[in-house]
This record gives sequence, structure tokens and C-alpha cells, in this order.
Amino acid sequence: MSSEDTKYLRPIIIDFGSSMFRMGWAGDDFPETLSSSIYVDISDYIFNSDVINGLEEIFIGEGDQDYLFGEEALKYQNILKIHEFIKEENYNILEKYFLFHYQRLNIPEKYHFMQPVIIISPFNITDMVKAKLQHIFFEKFQFPFLLFLPADKAILSTLRKSDGVIVNMGENNTYISSIYHGFTNIMARDVFPIAGEELTNYFLTLILKGRGSSRNFYLDFWLAKEIKEKMSLCVQNPKKERERIKEGLIKYDRVVKLPDNSQLNINFERFMIAEPLFDPKVVHIDYISLSEVIAKIVKFWDRENWEHLISNIVLSGGGSLIPGLKDRLQSDLKNYFSEKLKDKIKILAPSGRDNMGWIGASILFGLDKLEGWIRNPNLEKQKNAESEN
Repeated sequence: MSSEDTKYLRPIIIDFGSSMFRMGWAGDDFPETLSSSIYVDISDYIFNSDVINGLEEIFIGEGDQDYLFGEEALKYQNILKIHEFIKEENYNILEKYFLFHYQRLNIPEKYHFMQPVIIISPFNITDMVKAKLQHIFFEKFQFPFLLFLPADKAILSTLRKSDGVIVNMGENNTYISSIYHGFTNIMARDVFPIAGEELTNYFLTLILKGRGSSRNFYLDFWLAKEIKEKMSLCVQNPKKERERIKEGLIKYDRVVKLPDNSQLNINFERFMIAEPLFDPKVVHIDYISLSEVIAKIVKFWDRENWEHLISNIVLSGGGSLIPGLKDRLQSDLKNYFSEKLKDKIKILAPSGRDNMGWIGASILFGLDKLEGWIRNPNLEKQKNAESEN
């Protein structure tokens, strides 16, 4: 097999994240494609195009595309309605979105759709979703093999660990699972109801509540999300810090320039962003804190396993990038364990953790530890038909 064959016949790893789409070659250190998991329909205007003349002319030069994806879609967020295909469970768009980015890998035509495909999947992926994805990759594109790789297994592999609690914080969901000596416990996992979207909405509420009555300014969800990702913090005692701000503390003061060239001053909002993680009731969700969820998951295992698990609590996903979150969680978790175990609690927040699932899949490929491949049944039928002829 030539070096070109080896290069283009490697598996492709795909992470259909609710916020970011990641795709690239197994064996590489980093995904080749990173793109927002969004799209726009170029006829789906926020405003009535009959009232505002000239909107359609904006897209002259976009070719015959009916949809724009990722960063291209974000360019028109003030004109077109932004859609999230994962949240909408829109598999028709998912297919188009994947094909758009697959074509950008510049694979020679003779190698098109010949790669095995690895899909990073949450622990609660349903058989129905798997069937829909198999239909796309087997029936529509005729890829030869497909593997659904659990995200928690991939994440742990980046740290060369077989024990741990994985807190995978995304945009629409926060998945918490546990693995001990390579085994999972279906009782010791949870989908925490607070994720990036809830934090952005809470931040937006804080801003509008505090300043909305005093002046007019432009701030929508996508802009609030961008500010949140750049400015958010997590502190040990938010109540105390708010009091210090009232007394004149300027440590948290930041000025944000908005698209209309006005300025937005923020301070306490920066660290209040993370508070729904520790008290979901502030966003009207009746649930226990993230710290308590982690503790309960650990305690589903036998007591003799607790020490191993609490010393390997792994933060991953884009939502885990909030500065100070690691220290706050580590401190909070001590409330749920005995004095003997408190000093054993260790939270790992490695660099690059927003891409840990993808990177872990690439590592497992390099170690030849990928199992559970599904073969495209159509290829077997085709092979049998050719042999009969």
C-alpha cells in the first residue's frame, strides 16, 4: 500500500458537538476542522424581506447554496435566523453539514467515502440516533465501517487512565459518568441540566436586568455567548465578592465594546455566570448542584473504590474552561466526603480539554485499541453479487 493510500484511508474522527463540530484524521494530534455546529437557511430572514429591500442581493456570489454552515453562517446572524442542527435533531442538515466539511478535507476523488468513520458519542445515545447515523454514513455515503466511541472512554484515554469521573461540559448538556478499571456503571452517571446555553441565558438576564432600564443597547444570545466565553470566572464566595464590589473593588471591572459602538460595563456578572452550576434554582431548575451530582455518582460504587475515583475527576468540554471552576468544585466536593477522603479529592483540568474526546479517539487509534466496528452491510451484499456474476 502506498503512502498516499495510508494517508487517505485512515479513519475519520467526528465529534458532532452541540456547540462545535470537530473532524479530522485518526492519528493526528488535533482535529483538522473546528466549526460552530450551526447553519442558516438563506431564505429564512429575521426581518420580512418584502419590507426591507435588497436582503436577497446580499447572497449573490454565494453560489447555489441554500444553506450556510459554521462560521459562514455566523456572518449573517443579524440578518438570518441561526439554527443548531444537533439541538433540532435535523439529520437532513447534519448530512449536508458533514458533506460540506468532508469536501474541504481535499481528499482525492478516488478515495472519497472509503475511510472508516469514528463518531464520538455520549453515553445516552439512543439506538434510534445510531440507526439514523448509520443510514447517513452507510446508505447515503457508502462508508465501509462505522464506530460509535463513548466520549468518556475517549476522554480518559488522553490521560492514560482507566479510573475516573468524567465531567463533560458542553453547550446543551453536561454529561457526568464514571469508569473504574475500564468498567462503567450505568447507575453511576447523570445528565446535569445546566450547560453552556443555560449559563449564557443567565448572563444575558443579569445584563438586561441590571442595565436594561437605564439605556438602550444591542445584546443578543450569540453576542452574550461570546462575551461569556471571554470574560467568565468562577469564585469561591460570590456573595462576598459582590459586597467587595459595592465597597469599591474594581478587580472584576471590564468594558465590552458592542457592535453599535456603545460600551457595556460588567463586573459581578463575570463570576455570577457560573453560579447555576452550584445552585440550579437560580435559573428555575429544580436540581442538586454539580458538586453533589459528582459525589452521588462516586457513591454509587463500592466504598473501597471511592478514593480512586475522587482522585481522578476529569473536567472536559468547552463549558469547563471557566477559570476558577476547578478550584471551586474541588472545594465544594469536600462537603460530601469524610475527613479521611477530603484530601484525596483531585480535579484534573488539562489544557486542550475542549477537544479531549476527539484527541482521545485519535490516541486510541494509535494504540490500536478501537473495538466494536460496524461493517457496512451493503458492501457485503455488493461483494456477494459481484462474486455471483
